[in-house]
Amino acid sequence: MKQIFSFLARALTVVMLIMALVALLTGSVAARDKPNSPSELFPLKWLPAPEQFDLDGGVGNTGGQFSKVQIERFRCESSGDPTTTVDISCNTAELGQDFAPDNEIAVAVNPNDPNHLVAGSNDYYYRFNNASGARQAIVPTGFFTSFDGGATWIDGQIPMRTGNGAGDPAPAFDAKNGAALMAQLENVGGHGGCCVSQGDVSVSRSTDGGLTWSEPVTVMQGTGTGIGPANQAVFWDKEWLTVDNNPGSPYYGRAYLTATRFLNGLQGSYAESPIYLSYSDDGGLTWSEPQEISGSHPSCTFQSTGPANECDEDQFSIPEVASDGTLYVHFINGQNEAAWEVAFDFDSQIMVVKSTDGGQTFGGPDPAVQLEDGLSDMPYSVIRRQTIWGHQIRWNAVGNITVDPTDPGHVTIVFADRGTANPNATEDCFLTASGGLNTGTAPTYDPCNAGPGSDTSVYRVDSFDGGANWSGRTLIDDANGASQWFSWADYKSDGTLVAAWDEDTAPAPADTFVHVLWVEGQGKEGLGPEEQPDTSVTHWSGQYTTAWPAVCGPGYPDNPDAGKNCNVFHGDYTGLAVGPDDSINVVWTGLNQLATSPQVDFYTGNLHEGYRQDAMFARR
Repeated sequence: MKQIFSFLARALTVVMLIMALVALLTGSVAARDKPNSPSELFPLKWLPAPEQFDLDGGVGNTGGQFSKVQIERFRCESSGDPTTTVDISCNTAELGQDFAPDNEIAVAVNPNDPNHLVAGSNDYYYRFNNASGARQAIVPTGFFTSFDGGATWIDGQIPMRTGNGAGDPAPAFDAKNGAALMAQLENVGGHGGCCVSQGDVSVSRSTDGGLTWSEPVTVMQGTGTGIGPANQAVFWDKEWLTVDNNPGSPYYGRAYLTATRFLNGLQGSYAESPIYLSYSDDGGLTWSEPQEISGSHPSCTFQSTGPANECDEDQFSIPEVASDGTLYVHFINGQNEAAWEVAFDFDSQIMVVKSTDGGQTFGGPDPAVQLEDGLSDMPYSVIRRQTIWGHQIRWNAVGNITVDPTDPGHVTIVFADRGTANPNATEDCFLTASGGLNTGTAPTYDPCNAGPGSDTSVYRVDSFDGGANWSGRTLIDDANGASQWFSWADYKSDGTLVAAWDEDTAPAPADTFVHVLWVEGQGKEGLGPEEQPDTSVTHWSGQYTTAWPAVCGPGYPDNPDAGKNCNVFHGDYTGLAVGPDDSINVVWTGLNQLATSPQVDFYTGNLHEGYRQDAMFARR
């Protein structure tokens, strides 16, 4: 018992040191007025939390180094019935893949072969030093390739050009140039530090359908410690890739890549985060010089460092090509002060820019919809990010943009937010006395009393004139008061909209969710088993604090362990793609299989157990 308490003390010391450094980089400065720097709240909302990489727990790690070469060469296979669900993660004990996560799943379909699929994930490889409580991870971009409509899959890793972390997968097919493409981030996370540097965007290509992949081409290059204290550092985030596969388009075969460029000011302060675009006409071999495309608009009134009305505090860009070759890019923007219910709330607006000349020039941006996702609108997780009431998973409202194939001027955005502002919000409720971000305290981490009544629902907005004008939001589904998140949509060839999302099995606080598919005019169905995000084998909340978020359960308030094992990160999106035969291919992060980790749970002294994060697939 004495050994367990000694181990617990060492492990919690590591956690406290890490959290103190994160707070130093993002928290309060007593000499300043409220908030200490309004612009610092925006990156806390939208930049990755260092904890999600699990690169920040390496203090005292003496367990040796990973071999990137060994990991990148690793291959395995999975199979199942896609008319039900398939766990496309191999889950072999080799290299710890029987417990390590696959999350943030995306999927693409070959426009010339509906049975040829490529998906991607954040694919974690862990080592633990149970003497110190340290954990260490390499996170390449995982790929999954199927040639038979999702019945069998090959699981492997995209090469990393540099760094020890990748992820944010964005797969696509280039029909003209005969290539499969995978965009990803590449970064360096310090073993034993809180910070993440480099922050490149790269693209790897495959000419054998996704069995083998080239060394990536760096398209957007980061510099310095972007998630950290460096001056003038550049960190690229949330890239997305699409290809114009319309033979009648004047830009047939052009691949479009967008990403957010986070620029640091002095001492790691936030300066701006505009959207950039690059394109390729040769199957991803070479790329144009990235250009800023997010533009200016009268609604972009709040400025951290930029000129008046410049829309340069953005994130989550998604490019989409219409059947006539028109390019639309949607992104969220946090500068519309008129829509903030309380000061510095940073409610987002979704904006759209449009190009009719292959990405050379853009019109807009045009506001499409105002979201209810401000800092006062949702509760928080223990890693200082907004979450769904009753869970700890990182949450965003963004969704995606898609174009009706029967009408290139009909553009649709699907998203999921709370619909109305938090009526309990008050000035400064999310600010500490010294001006930092107040994320509340255990057991709820809900400083603005946003949780009760914060059930998020799925909505759509439409434009029928190529993005010039947008409808008001229309409810797609509200799950009778249960929360819904991470929606993704596409169109079938006849103009039928389809969408999928995660959905709690009961009104909050719920302990389980299911992934559901909705088809316009037909309704929705659940896909696969119930998922268990509140009992996680990795990314469990007790690693980051001793003040457990007990409201996330399970068994709150009667379970004394409630909140200890809640998952704090299962990705930032799910995926859906309609094939040329109108098959609907859906992927998501599942948590439905119990697993045991080699990590010692420093509260119990036993090996940690919980539900692992797997890449799930279904076809309808």
